Amino acid sequence: MAAKKVRIAVVGAGHVAQVAHIPAYKRNPKAELVAVVDEDPVKARRIKEQHGFGEWYEDIADMLKSADVDAVDICTPNYLHAPMAIAALRSGRDVLCEKPLARTLAEAEQMVAAAEKHGRILMVAYHNRYRDDVAALANLVRAKELGDVQIIKAGWLRRAGEWEDRSWLLEMHKAGGGALLDLGAPLMDLAIYLANVKKPTAVTCSTFGKKGKGGVEESACAMVRFAGGACLMLEVNWNLREPRDVIYLHIYGSRGAAILNPLQIHKSVQGVLVNVTPAIEKKNFFQQGYQHEIDHFIECVQKEKEPTTSGKDALKALRILDAMYASAASGHESSLTQ
Repeated sequence: MAAKKVRIAVVGAGHVAQVAHIPAYKRNPKAELVAVVDEDPVKARRIKEQHGFGEWYEDIADMLKSADVDAVDICTPNYLHAPMAIAALRSGRDVLCEKPLARTLAEAEQMVAAAEKHGRILMVAYHNRYRDDVAALANLVRAKELGDVQIIKAGWLRRAGEWEDRSWLLEMHKAGGGALLDLGAPLMDLAIYLANVKKPTAVTCSTFGKKGKGGVEESACAMVRFAGGACLMLEVNWNLREPRDVIYLHIYGSRGAAILNPLQIHKSVQGVLVNVTPAIEKKNFFQQGYQHEIDHFIECVQKEKEPTTSGKDALKALRILDAMYASAASGHESSLTQ
């Protein structure tokens, strides 16, 4: 007998929900869109009618009390992630939460503890982990095709622009941080996952610029050292004075190197540099990443299994980010050996 469909509530009907999450659920025959929640009743009603949700709500508490749902997808601003996720987990629902998981490591740990206490799934929407090119590179690194990973370079630099659509990002008490948290959390998670590095030992970081009344940073650069000697160099920027965004991730090993976007892998074979990039069908990796992520979440809910990007796994990047902010504030290196 076919498994029962997973009944979904989407909380927060903004851009990422409309462009990525909701379309992915609609393409999955094992998912059913039951409820949409948004503080704007006009938007909530419109999204309900446009996408075929069964019900709409203005408040998550009312939805958790009244709606017959199995899982909750949280696409709200950062400061709402922890209270909403914990409420959903306590109500017996599984949770998928947009990145970053929380404003701070302490908040994220509370969310993970709630998931463990109530025996529910907490998954983070690190959609880039679910791309075919990322999977191919991760497999090659784990097979030691590049030798020992030595240096990882990652950057996400966004052109200067207006922020009316997400003005909450500029308020520290709502966002929890600026470009370092917003861009750095998913980028660092991806870099650590791809390079397969373990046990960060020390962090140095500098932040620059204050944007908006909340005083969040608009750019940052950092270096993370890992046990075994590997180093990660990270740069993020919300205020790039160039005509286009720049996103890159490079991995340099003792016997080869890899570049993501587009994927290129070269290694030394008997003293000759050889292109060993696997053949991967060209696709919209943005859409593919979200689709595979949503499909994975539905599978985890149905089979009651731990997600690849679990809340517990997300603590790794947040622990490093907390150390980065501490280093930037003190002007000194932060240790992660405790």
